[in-house]
Amino acid sequence: MALFFIEAVRFDDSGKRIEKVRWGRSKGGQVMPPAIVDDPQEVDVGVVWDTIANGDEVVTKFHGDHGIVLGEKVTGVLYEDGMRGLCGDANGNDGIRLQDLPSF
Repeated sequence: MALFFIEAVRFDDSGKRIEKVRWGRSKGGQVMPPAIVDDPQEVDVGVVWDTIANGDEVVTKFHGDHGIVLGEKVTGVLYEDGMRGLCGDANGNDGIRLQDLPSF
């Protein structure tokens, strides 16, 4: 199982659904730099969906004034119109939510 970090999101024209993310893969499960193997890449939501379906874990990652803060686990959601999307599973946690990440 691999661990991926989402660092930024891009919303669709409605501003409600995430259509792309900027993310990277953790090196050996590390959380602190240099945790990401390569420079973060921009991918469509479908790539994230497939990664989660393959059993890998995806979490939010925020670069703040006091270093890196990990937020919620990211899961897939299927909208009524059949489009795939992403949502967070905060489990009552006050961590960084998917919608709180910077936009690109």
